[in-house]
Amino acid sequence: MKTEWTINVHYLNKQYSLKTLLEYHSTQIMRIRVKGKFNDLLFENNYPALKAKNSKKGIKWKLKEGRLTDVNHKSTLLITHILQELEYTIKHDFI
Repeated sequence: MKTEWTINVHYLNKQYSLKTLLEYHSTQIMRIRVKGKFNDLLFENNYPALKAKNSKKGIKWKLKEGRLTDVNHKSTLLITHILQELEYTIKHDFI
């Protein structure tokens, strides 16, 4: 199982490579830290529980640590792009 990887996110007409780290994994949740240049964000999701039940429900994400300094439409798009990349990775690498 992969514990560190890089995701590529497009934001404000630039491409960013963000390091990610799987910090915790159980049968119910997984916590993934996304490291930026100045800030870290810790996300928690319920993918292991959904996978165990073969559920078709969508993954629920929670921001457990960190925050964006300027919350606006653009920063919301950044979070959306990060979560899309994380979902793609965990669905393909954590089978």
